[in-house]
Amino acid sequence: MNWLAVFIGGGLGSLLRYALSRGMLTLKSEPLFPMATLLANVMASALLAVVVFWLAGARQLNESWRIFWAVGFCGGFSTFSTFSLENWVLYKNGQYGLMVMNILLSVGLCLLVFFLIDRKAGMEL
Repeated sequence: MNWLAVFIGGGLGSLLRYALSRGMLTLKSEPLFPMATLLANVMASALLAVVVFWLAGARQLNESWRIFWAVGFCGGFSTFSTFSLENWVLYKNGQYGLMVMNILLSVGLCLLVFFLIDRKAGMEL
């Protein structure tokens, strides 16, 4: 049942992410700032925080619904929400060095991957 919850939630989250991006494109033809991504990241992080700290913590969600919202929907909408939660847990546990290392490695290595592949492909965006 949990696999189905992830599948359906992820699909719905991805659809909302796509709709948000398409909707933001209609506002401006060439956005200077990736506002749709910022909105998706903040909205997914807020939803994940509500699910983890309020609803699941107060036992108002059963396991399947928690997985639907936290893993499926938020994961499909924005994986940044999971990244933020994991860093918050490190912070709350006093693991500041690991938190900073996770942020720097995640952002730095992912940008490095784009740099290397773009350099190899030589493609203009």
